[in-house]
Parts: sequence; structure tokens; C-alpha cells
Amino acid sequence: MSTRRSAFAKPLVHQPPGVYEPFKLCLIRLLRVSLGLLPDRWLRDNRWLASLSEKLELADWWRTDGLAYRVLRARKMGMKVGERCRLYSLQIASEAELVELGDDVIVSGDVMFVTHDGAIHAARDKFPNANGHYGRIRIGNGCFLGMRSTILPGVELGDDCVVAAGATVMDSFPANSVIAGNPATYVCSTSIYIELRRHSVATIYDALYPFPLKMPPDLLAARMANVPYKLPRRREKRGPPSITPNPDFRGNGVAGLHRHDQAEEAGK
Repeated sequence: MSTRRSAFAKPLVHQPPGVYEPFKLCLIRLLRVSLGLLPDRWLRDNRWLASLSEKLELADWWRTDGLAYRVLRARKMGMKVGERCRLYSLQIASEAELVELGDDVIVSGDVMFVTHDGAIHAARDKFPNANGHYGRIRIGNGCFLGMRSTILPGVELGDDCVVAAGATVMDSFPANSVIAGNPATYVCSTSIYIELRRHSVATIYDALYPFPLKMPPDLLAARMANVPYKLPRRREKRGPPSITPNPDFRGNGVAGLHRHDQAEEAGK
């Protein structure tokens, strides 16, 4: 969990918009200190005081560190969350206790965890007395879940997997896998993806603005001005393209794994 910041400190880049309320935060912390002066058994035995203490703690983190707030909130919901996780969203319709995240997992915005299949209730006569159809979800250490991806029941991802934005993950995948699409399929190994990104002209290195600091818009626009757009994909009649990487490729996307010839033509 992050260390507590001053009530008057500037909002962090990963804070939700509009939650910089220093005076309200001071009041929340004053109430927390006041509750801390009460005997422990009062907080233990009095349900109302215990609930108030929990809500004040969540309200404190919500106004100071959105990532820490979501981790704390997820754990209180029953989800198993490892160390140093970064949750940019927390969307679980129900059954949070069936979701487990390993260490160093990044969950991007609008990622949805689905732990049940409600479609069986459309044929209730075929499932007499059924409560529901459920599935556990386990995300391994060091995984990245892209924006608006959906993880369906029963899925287990091994360590160091990368899920592309918008992917619908219906099946489990082994460690070191990059997956994309609907339904999600294997694209390449994470190690290949990392090498492509490491040498890409679109990967910006700046000692003054390391992740998660946000680069000023005018500076980012200037740095990206000469970065080319992706080339259109060719529609070919031959079999599926190979995922063998080209060591000379310096493109800007996983699609380059399948389109080395386009990258070479662009460089001529």
C-alpha cells in the first residue's frame, strides 16, 4: 500500500478526476484520528463504528491515491490481490472472491472480470434448482490486461502474459503469451513483444518523465510528430503468416510480427 500523502498535495496522475478536495480530506482524517482514540473493543463490537471507520479509510485513499484505493477496495470485496499491483479499473459484476491477481499485475481501464455464465438461466427448465454456473479467474505474476479487455469464467493466465486492448479471453494461456482478438488467440511470446517495443521509435524514454508520470501534451506531441502510422495489412490468399520475428524490424506494433515485407518496403 502507498504511503499517505498530504491533504494539500497535488493530485497524482492516476487519481480519478475531480477528487482533489483538501478541506474535506482534512475533515476525513480528523474523524479517523478521533475514532483511533476510542477503545479497540468499541470498533470491534460496534458494527456502525466499524463500518464508519472502513468508509473513512476508503474515502481517504480515494482522494489521495486511486490505485491504492482500488487495491484496498478489491481486497475488501474478497478478491485476492498480490503485491505492487496497479488497478486502473475495478469492474467485477459479482463473485469477487473467485478472482485472484498475482504480484505486479497491471489492470488497465474498463477491464471486466466475469465469473459466472448467466445464460443458463434463459433455459431454467433445463437446470432445475441450479444456483448458477461459475468459474474462477487467476492472473499470474507480471501480467498486463489491456483496456476494455474481458476475462471470462475459468480463465487462468500464466506469468508475464500481455492481453491486448479489447480482447475477450475465453481460454487459459501459458506464461509468456501475448494474446489478442475476440475470442482471444495467441499472437507471439511476451519476450518477442518486449523486444519489438524496446526498439520501437514510438517507445519514448525520458528520465524526467518515467512511468507513471504523465508527459506534458506539447512535449509528447513534438516527440511523436515524426513517428509513422501503421501500414495497412495486405490481404493474402496463402496460409496464416509466420510469427517468426525479423531482427531488423523496428515497427510500431505487434502487427509487425506478421508483416515484415511491409516494414522493409517502407524503409526503402
